[in-house]
Amino acid sequence: RFRYDQLMHLLWKQFLPLTMAMCLLQTSLLISISGVPPLS
Repeated sequence: RFRYDQLMHLLWKQFLPLTMAMCLLQTSLLISISGVPPLS
């Protein structure tokens, strides 16, 4: 039980920054795409 909790805590600490980084990347990508005027 304790081992499982430790594993889940470690996994969460690894997973959370990755999710935040992906979300931030997608947001900045959308902003950069919408910020640039269309070529056509």
